[in-house]
Amino acid sequence: MKGKHHIIIESDNLKYEFDIKRNITVIQGESATGKTTLIDLLGERIRRKDASGIRMQSDVPCAVYVAGEDNWEYELNGLSGKIIFFDENNRFIYTKEFAEYVGKADNYFVFITRKPLKNLPYSINEIYGIRTAGKYHFPEQVYHELYPIYGEKKGADEHKVRLMILVEDKESGYEFYKKIADSSEVIGVGGNGNIFPKLLEVPTDNRVLVIADGAAFGSFAETVVKYAEKKGNIGLYFPESFEWMVLKSGVLGDADIDRILAEPEKYIDSQKYISWERFFTALLIEKSQKEEYMRYSKAMLADYYIEERNKKKIFAVIPEEIRKLMEG
Repeated sequence: MKGKHHIIIESDNLKYEFDIKRNITVIQGESATGKTTLIDLLGERIRRKDASGIRMQSDVPCAVYVAGEDNWEYELNGLSGKIIFFDENNRFIYTKEFAEYVGKADNYFVFITRKPLKNLPYSINEIYGIRTAGKYHFPEQVYHELYPIYGEKKGADEHKVRLMILVEDKESGYEFYKKIADSSEVIGVGGNGNIFPKLLEVPTDNRVLVIADGAAFGSFAETVVKYAEKKGNIGLYFPESFEWMVLKSGVLGDADIDRILAEPEKYIDSQKYISWERFFTALLIEKSQKEEYMRYSKAMLADYYIEERNKKKIFAVIPEEIRKLMEG
């Protein structure tokens, strides 16, 4: 399944309107914010159709999972080309078995839950809360890719304390950041799940910048962001992925890449790529095959990408606030 899909669901008193463009979307929020009402409206419309009095617009079929815990595999088997909604009462959505199903399915999934789905690689850009204006409700992004969070009360003196950069991987992205931030301590933590434990080890008088692939950081976002806000000395930068940065920079000189990056949802098959990070990696590997010296590998960064001219182009993709931090 590909593409961006616009959905409107409304009754005489309520209206929800939103876009779904990735295979995994999370709608979160506290009680009484309209999450359960959205599920109820969708379920009523799907069951009773026009007799429900609820109006719905969608270019693809939608479904709400309401069956029991024990037979989810049977109920979902064979579904294709649908947007399926789940609420947090379906405990199986937090299991590894369900994550494996999502990775192979030709569907989009919307989860209405306050709990992180730690077995699923979803984007920080697809986590939403519900904003209300009268009878009109629409999902509003909770997180974005850039968080320059250096507070007054606990922020370290930037002229005295060296910046520590925590990078999610220990591969090509890590090698690149080491080259452009050689005046800082760059630490590869070896996975998204290791970022928060590493943050807990950092002395409070250090400045810290966390860089991770936003396309797969969704389940860790709340814990890390809240901790950063509390401490005041932590900056966060979550691009889609390092491979996305390379593609965006133009160092490959391929006009087709710009077209794809403008609307990636048109090209990313959810059944083939469980996260956009995997698609961007595959695209970069494919597009860099034209010349031996350009060939990209996650395991080892080719010299082409750290040549001065190309290094500057990739670095320029990073927002200015973050570049200034990294340059010291």
